[in-house]
Amino acid sequence: MDFPARTRRVATWTLFALALAYAFVAGLRTVADFDVGWLLATGRYLVTHHQVPRTESFSYTAFGTPWIYPPFGGALLYLIYAAGGFAALSWLNALACLAVVAVAIGRPRLLTCSLAILAIPSIAFRTVPRAEIFTTFFFASYLALLCRHRRGERAWLWLLPPIMLVWVNAHSGFSAGVALLGAYVAHELIEFCFPSRRAEAGLRLKRAGPWIALSLLATALNPWGIGVYRALLAHDKLAAFQHGLVGEWSAVRLTAASFAGALQFRDPNSGYWWLLVFAAVAAVVALCRGRFVDALLVAGAAYVSIEHVRFQALFTIVVIVISAEVFSRPLLPGIKPAARSLVCAAAAMVMAALTLLHIADTVTNRSYLADGELSLFGTGLSWWYPQRAADFIQSNALPQQLFSDYNNSGYLTLRLGPGSKENVSRENGSQENGYRDFADGRGIPFPIEVLTEQATLQQSSPDSPGWKQAADRYGMNTILLSLARMGGLEFIPLQQYCASSDWKPVYLDDVSIVLVRNRPEDQHWIQRFAIDCSHYQIAPPSANPSSARGRAELYNFYANTASIYYVLGRDLDAANAASQAGNLFTDDPSLSLVMGQLLQANGKLAEAETQYRRSVSLRRTDTGWFLLARLLLAQKKYPEAASALKQSADLAVSPATRYQLLGSLDLAMNQPKEALAAFDNADHFGKKLAALPIYSSLQAQVDEGRGRAWLQLNDAKQAVLFLEQAIRLAPNAQRWNLLADAYAAQGRTAEAGTARNRAKEPSGR
Repeated sequence: MDFPARTRRVATWTLFALALAYAFVAGLRTVADFDVGWLLATGRYLVTHHQVPRTESFSYTAFGTPWIYPPFGGALLYLIYAAGGFAALSWLNALACLAVVAVAIGRPRLLTCSLAILAIPSIAFRTVPRAEIFTTFFFASYLALLCRHRRGERAWLWLLPPIMLVWVNAHSGFSAGVALLGAYVAHELIEFCFPSRRAEAGLRLKRAGPWIALSLLATALNPWGIGVYRALLAHDKLAAFQHGLVGEWSAVRLTAASFAGALQFRDPNSGYWWLLVFAAVAAVVALCRGRFVDALLVAGAAYVSIEHVRFQALFTIVVIVISAEVFSRPLLPGIKPAARSLVCAAAAMVMAALTLLHIADTVTNRSYLADGELSLFGTGLSWWYPQRAADFIQSNALPQQLFSDYNNSGYLTLRLGPGSKENVSRENGSQENGYRDFADGRGIPFPIEVLTEQATLQQSSPDSPGWKQAADRYGMNTILLSLARMGGLEFIPLQQYCASSDWKPVYLDDVSIVLVRNRPEDQHWIQRFAIDCSHYQIAPPSANPSSARGRAELYNFYANTASIYYVLGRDLDAANAASQAGNLFTDDPSLSLVMGQLLQANGKLAEAETQYRRSVSLRRTDTGWFLLARLLLAQKKYPEAASALKQSADLAVSPATRYQLLGSLDLAMNQPKEALAAFDNADHFGKKLAALPIYSSLQAQVDEGRGRAWLQLNDAKQAVLFLEQAIRLAPNAQRWNLLADAYAAQGRTAEAGTARNRAKEPSGR
């Protein structure tokens, strides 16, 4: 073996070993998924009742509704959980991530190993202990087997039907396997168009045909037969709701500000952007080399990953596997082999150094804290789950029904729901059925009205008429809400819950608040446990600050507590907690935002601006730029505020509100044309929120802004059109007066007078 070949071989196997090590380390994380609870509860039902759950039984809003969901994935995960708890599920995550990466790489090559290293964060996130873990692994297996067969290598195609049999009974993602079978058949049919390839394609298709047919037949071998496909169609009714509220169903923004994340090399998630660029190159090369299905597969996977974050792992698997096909021949054959080997070895050294850095950052929890993730390195349950709040509800047998937010409900279904070991007897009766929830991440059994009502109640004052009606209708007497600074606290008016007259807080910690309805029959709990949020001190956990895990847990406690105290208006307590967090870790941009908000609230605007700018220098985030924009706006630094708002909008997953505010700012700067462009963007992105309760209010603000812009442009006809739309959605005195001005500009004096009279009415309606 000559020196260049030996160098390449050593580099390849070194990078392969590092890729597997990184995959294992990245997968060994605390369980943090929102859906794992209801999935384990479903598995528990199957194991304990020895029957497939065909109707919804965990909620009081959709109880008895027909439900189709492959149950055996949850059953297997529940058996692992029953044997080793959440720690066993963390180990499963690590092993599954390693297995997916190994299968995707197949025969090690420098290119595939490098791509796998970039893909590992996405894969680790989708091999968490939920039924999707089966889809991620089986998708990689299907793609690898079909590609090996297509290359003419020995492939165990007989594995396809049994894999599909397990897949269709484990997760609805089996449809991805069906799509891969279709892509393979399409590839071979296209090969028939080329006479020189026809014979080999026919032979391959003849060998694969029976196994493909058996795999398709296997999709019907499940408790619902071909009816399982109805579960796929059922997801469509939730599409609008999920796109607006559920992070994993949101789209990736392809903007300059987003692409800048590719240059944050210490952020493991930057690898996705490099894979996206590589996929574009691979698609072009595949087309040039006549590999039309490969080009379509890579481009299609990239598109789906952009439309829905949830599919990024499958996209990365496609890139890894197909790259071995597309680049089986050198892209630049004119380069001498020795030079190519040395270049590859140098690139491998760079990738190896990057991998070692990511491994170190993962083990020390820097990656998790700096990126604001819910997991930590190691085993067990994530810090954000309401474990202690659930203990409090269970041990004190708080009254039913229990209302909780969308994210928490899955865990509570496992912890307190029907069939849980924590069911207890209460003084006023039996609680054998446990606490059913309002609605959770299963989505399908729940009418869209129930899901939107849950979001509306969570974000509303508990003393509002809507809350009173819902509490009476469902018999709700206990509330548990998440106060986690990511995905919880930002969605509830905490001060209003604490000051409510209809509900009284009886429990508070760094991630949860529990309230009981203020009724005569519930006074027993209120008198014993009522707390005053304005003075209550949240006790820290007993974690070891000398260990990486202990420091991370303490950091999350103090950072989260600082956020809670800030929302409650307890600035001194918030500052003390933020200082404690800063002593433990300094590179979390969200902590700088909390400190900036505290400084701004106390009139220290220059220091607040410094903190906001530090936050966006650590990591460019929508929230960081938005808070900076609001500070600059308060100082009437309009051009700088507009620039920050544009950055915020470019990074936001759902930027409609950002564009609406930007349009209003453009109007304040007397730039109506720029304002109209911003409002058009707000309208475009706002349509994705149509299923959510905030849509009408947002759209009314957008239409009002458009009306104002057209008035500035002296086009009263267009102004009237949009102002009338705004009033139809959400009438108020200000909009009636604006409409009156627009009518008057058209010479419609009588209608202008009517509009001004409507503005004087008490309700403005």
